[in-house]
Amino acid sequence: MQQLLMLFVCLLMLGCQSLPSAQEGRARDVVFVQGETCLSDYAEDLKRVHYGPCLRVVSIDDRTPAVRGDGFVEVPAGERVTLGVQCVYRHQDGTLQQDTPHSNTLIVEEDQFSAAGERWYLNIRDNILRASGCRPTLSRSSRPPD
Repeated sequence: MQQLLMLFVCLLMLGCQSLPSAQEGRARDVVFVQGETCLSDYAEDLKRVHYGPCLRVVSIDDRTPAVRGDGFVEVPAGERVTLGVQCVYRHQDGTLQQDTPHSNTLIVEEDQFSAAGERWYLNIRDNILRASGCRPTLSRSSRPPD
């Protein structure tokens, strides 16, 4: 019985990825930026999910970032950095439109990442349902703007 309990605890630990801790980020003077996300929103009038673009950080100051096991990349706090973000649109069924990737540059000023240990999330500047183009931004919320 004890072996079964240990196996269950191990499987639970492997299956659960925790978010990066603020303490960890402060110790290394970094913030955590979500490495990849696919945005979507529910279109109430159409009674269906509208699939927005998928965004991925492809570079930090022209270097390929290491994506942590929790899906975040580490970015220096209090420094001006340039994030390369790839945007891929999706079909109405949610599958990627492989022929649509394009890259955008997102410049983050020194004061935006002033507090080490914070988590930031990729979003787009426009409401997903009304967006035209893919203009990436960062927010402290994992929810896209209304």
